[in-house]
Amino acid sequence: MLRLTASHASCTRRYRNLIMRYLRTLVITLLLLLSACSNDDSYDSFVIEDATKYNNQILSALQHNEPWAQTPFLIVGELFGPAYQTEGGGGYAFEQTEVTDDFVRVAVTQEGLLDDSVYGEKRIIDFRYKADRWVIDNIKLGFKCQRNRGHQNYAGELCN
Repeated sequence: MLRLTASHASCTRRYRNLIMRYLRTLVITLLLLLSACSNDDSYDSFVIEDATKYNNQILSALQHNEPWAQTPFLIVGELFGPAYQTEGGGGYAFEQTEVTDDFVRVAVTQEGLLDDSVYGEKRIIDFRYKADRWVIDNIKLGFKCQRNRGHQNYAGELCN
């Protein structure tokens, strides 16, 4: 007879929640990628976002043996997941655009933000594997404006 302790049940529940979040993110990502039609984004104008608070969260999660802090894919899902500032009609997608043994670049796009001027945000996140863990080396942030509130592509210029 197999008996689970409270800590085993908690761990199982945590992994089940992590898997469900991953599957939900995957479905939303596929839907957003299928609906994308152009890429006139102005990446050179994206603003630099400070990665310190995110790296502190990753380090804290590693110290507490949280499974989401092990890979860039899971880190992005946890820190920039679909629950972040969106309303019902929005979309969320992320894709790995460059991958080596110690470097991963991820593009995270989120649309339908709860903001009267900004429709969406796109982050280009560079991860480096340093000191036996993944850290965010650089984050570039671009904005897409609501209709009649500014540019309709992703750029560093703020919306009206």
